Amino acid sequence: MKKFYFLILAFVFSWTNAQTEGVLVLNEGGAGSSNAEISFIDNQSVITNNYFKLKNNNATLGDTAQDIKIFGDKIFVVLNISNTIKVINKSDFSLVTTITTNLNNPRYIAFSGNKLYVTNWGTSSLTDDYVAVYNLNNYAYESSISVGAGAEKIFSKNNKLYVLLKGGFSLNHFMDVVNLNTNAVESQVNVGDSPHSIFEKNDLLYIMSSGNPYTANSFGTFTVYDTAAQATVSTFTFPVGTKPTYMDTDGTNIYYMNEASIYKTPIANPSFNTNAIAVTPIAVNSYGTAYGFNVVNNKIYAADPKGYIAAGKVYSYDLQGNLLNTFTTTYLPNQIIAYSSASLSTEENKKTSRVSIYPNPASQKFFVKGLQQAKVQVYDANGRMVLERMYNENGIDISSLLQGVYVVKITDKDSHFSEKLIVK
Repeated sequence: MKKFYFLILAFVFSWTNAQTEGVLVLNEGGAGSSNAEISFIDNQSVITNNYFKLKNNNATLGDTAQDIKIFGDKIFVVLNISNTIKVINKSDFSLVTTITTNLNNPRYIAFSGNKLYVTNWGTSSLTDDYVAVYNLNNYAYESSISVGAGAEKIFSKNNKLYVLLKGGFSLNHFMDVVNLNTNAVESQVNVGDSPHSIFEKNDLLYIMSSGNPYTANSFGTFTVYDTAAQATVSTFTFPVGTKPTYMDTDGTNIYYMNEASIYKTPIANPSFNTNAIAVTPIAVNSYGTAYGFNVVNNKIYAADPKGYIAAGKVYSYDLQGNLLNTFTTTYLPNQIIAYSSASLSTEENKKTSRVSIYPNPASQKFFVKGLQQAKVQVYDANGRMVLERMYNENGIDISSLLQGVYVVKITDKDSHFSEKLIVK
């Protein structure tokens, strides 16, 4: 029996060590060139380009990669000019299927229940933008929801969709609120010209807009929207000359870019008159500056298009703005997301482990029964590590985390264990 037990432990450690973890960089590629690709940067800061080709017998990903998201055990890549969505196995990066139905200029994706929602610009008309709806069980098209012009980023919360209307072929300044019970827009919220970024904490949406890029006297806007009250809490107009282009969060602070500079301000009391924490090497020109910006696993990533004529660069910084690494990618890197090939399913672990999390659901902190000291990592539903701590008798503080479902991974010298955690 002891021999069998140690064989199981050896298998678990082998399985754990075999997992691939790091970040994925989505490279848009040149429009019409069908050279979109994905780069993988592992936790040792080693980059592998053309990762999709490498894992799929040299297959082509598609034309103009627009968005990438992880949901469950699948990776979804939106390809704008190809009018397709590639569905990829998270575990081995193999292609599962390609969604092709009812996509016309697809842009960004979100998930709710067993549904996938994709914004589409449609044609150059300002009246044919929509959100396409697909069943995640079989990837079949189900319906379309008409929205305003230039449907771009999309966020799901409590059976509603929040769709930023950047303008597409024109200019827009609204966020459409879609009721998923009726599949119709129930309200429009003015969030400033050219909204580009959105995140949520404690039922509040934080939305950033860059202002009209073609008008010298139009500047950025920062809006806070209450999803419970369905009302705008506050609106702030950026100082003269400030047209922020990207925003992300680590759950405690807001990070954003203006031209080539990175700024940081607390979510609880944002101030947009602060000094930059970093100035990237990205050139400022008539085409803009950075091409992508994300905060992932306690690092800031800024994507450099290198003048749209050369292999891209991705710069990583710590949360204080210190440069950590520079990576060379393929053409036009535009998004960086957390990636782990490990399944977040916890059933097998729970069958054999004496360890358990309590309370669950939790709001301020949680404890681990049967554990004295170990490394604790918390991952969100997209597979992004949002917290890492060494466990002790004081438990793990989760007050900075957004409400939702997470997976807690615990590693000590004797075992590897994971369990689902609900943060309320």
